[in-house]
Amino acid sequence: MRGERGFLSEAGQTGKVTQDKELGPSSEVPHNPITPTGDRNIWEALFPLFAFIVVNRLFGLLWAIVVATVWSLKITFQRYRQGYPIGRFLPIVTIGIIARGVVGIITDSEAVYFGIGIGIKASVGLALIISVFLKKNLLAKYAPLILGLKKSITSQEVYVKAMNHISVFIAFAQFSSSAFDIWLFNNASVDGYLIIRFFVNWPFTTLVILGSFFYLNRRLSQIQDFPGLATIMEERLAKDDPGQERK
Repeated sequence: MRGERGFLSEAGQTGKVTQDKELGPSSEVPHNPITPTGDRNIWEALFPLFAFIVVNRLFGLLWAIVVATVWSLKITFQRYRQGYPIGRFLPIVTIGIIARGVVGIITDSEAVYFGIGIGIKASVGLALIISVFLKKNLLAKYAPLILGLKKSITSQEVYVKAMNHISVFIAFAQFSSSAFDIWLFNNASVDGYLIIRFFVNWPFTTLVILGSFFYLNRRLSQIQDFPGLATIMEERLAKDDPGQERK
């Protein structure tokens, strides 16, 4: 199946393609649409999937990238205004989204544009492993912003060890997902690639998140008077309602 669409060999080719053979995966649909926003987030995840397919077929790769980039920026700023802990990363995320869109447009290459997404995903896994070995676990540092964990918990050795294990687990999940994306990119039609990747990554990401959550909860239960992660998160959400927009 489309052996000529090999991931590496495609990198230097243009994205001007025929309907059936080379309508390549030019848009990054969110890989992990699992957040407290529920049904609303499902729409946020599904819209770019179908919008890319339609725009790429009707107007070509360039406009598909433009739509994907604009939508990603919209969702990023929207979540920032709603109070999600993205504030300090907002400049980096914004620059990354724009840079990726510009590179995709300049190269007019599906492999380059999508390859950046795969590279970022694998790099996240590598960064997690390196941070563990350097004893500066990124996940352990920033998880309290989401989970609402207090210093009395994060200072415990059991927390540090649990987060090290979870970081390595998530890193290998990232590597596995990246490998699957590359294989799928080389062996599926474009529409099939986007749809299959979305509906495979969604349950996979859900399992990774739930597995990490339950593992951390079980390990932290060793701490005296630990109320449970669910209780802590409920208290955090009650104090910091994400629906309250920033001005």
